[in-house]
Amino acid sequence: MIAPRKSPQKRKKPAIPASVSPEELLRELPGAKLITHDIGDIIFREGSKATNCYVVTEGKVRILKRTAKGEDIPLGLVKPGEFLGEMAMLSGERRSASAVAVTRVKAIVIDHAEFVALLKEQHPFASRLSLQISTLLATRCHRLLRLIARRPDVVPQAMKKVPPIDVRAVLNRVYTLWAV
Repeated sequence: MIAPRKSPQKRKKPAIPASVSPEELLRELPGAKLITHDIGDIIFREGSKATNCYVVTEGKVRILKRTAKGEDIPLGLVKPGEFLGEMAMLSGERRSASAVAVTRVKAIVIDHAEFVALLKEQHPFASRLSLQISTLLATRCHRLLRLIARRPDVVPQAMKKVPPIDVRAVLNRVYTLWAV
């Protein structure tokens, strides 16, 4: 007997976590502050040390990666409601790209130490914020892998000599940070 064929089911998109509002950020993170950048301002440079991240509330920010030949490759555009600089802040690594204001930008600065303190308190807001950041990181990693597949020259020559990153170790560090 032949089993009946199942009709193809549509894949459901994963639910996007409810984003935190600028008002919540400023209320729950008392050290967070609102800053403004004019068109063309460099918000941070590739290779600089990261002790904070940003949430863009108004305007747009272009993310640029410098190639070995000195060419700036646009990686993406950060819009209102999106995070900026969160990867370096969480990993403790230097900034992997530069951020330049495309329009007048207003953003909330989140300090790493204050973020970690909120996690240690096991504050419910910290869980929501962590979920939003991890969803964003997964999306950006996926986008970056597609870019590298199309443009391998985006990866600096020095990085090609470095041993591969142990993704499990990185995830373990992130989970440990969130479980504090």
